[in-house]
Amino acid sequence: MLKRLVTLFPWLAVAALVTGCAHPISLSPNLANLDNGAAVRIDKKIGLSISAEDRQREVTTPGGGGDKVSYLPYRDLEPGLYYALSKSFADVSKVNGLSDPQIKAGGLHYVLKPSIATTSWSQSVLTWPPTLFTVELSGTIVDIEGRAITELKVQGEGRAEFDEFKSDFSLAAKRASEDALKKLMKAVTDIAAKLR
Repeated sequence: MLKRLVTLFPWLAVAALVTGCAHPISLSPNLANLDNGAAVRIDKKIGLSISAEDRQREVTTPGGGGDKVSYLPYRDLEPGLYYALSKSFADVSKVNGLSDPQIKAGGLHYVLKPSIATTSWSQSVLTWPPTLFTVELSGTIVDIEGRAITELKVQGEGRAEFDEFKSDFSLAAKRASEDALKKLMKAVTDIAAKLR
């Protein structure tokens, strides 16, 4: 019976293959959208620590129509995190953990190892891109000895409807990333006194 249905309606074969699969999307924000003036410059140097393992970590969350979306949150958000920190601190360097010799050689004062959590959802039964996406950024800013200075935790939300995302399936995710990064800059501004 299934064979006959596929013969009569070839698109059923494609639908059967596509349903339940994970469609790749990107969380990469438009950095120009982060220039909102919320950041206050702190005259200290900070290291951004994201491991190679985290950069390659793929996450799969729900999309619409019973499908899923997959993405690499640390890889996609690393440039945005670097940019946001560069707006808040005198200098930012990529480092490989607290044992990286570049920390002392570069005169860094702090290190941030971010943690990223995401969710996605869509009420659509016909289209797979998510209409709602969240990005949570958290982490502890530590000094070069590893002592905790302060905690950061923000959550960004992005929404997109069909008329918007039909030309960019990642739109809700990108909006969530931008919202989270703007809130991160604001959070650093709010705790600037602890970091000076």
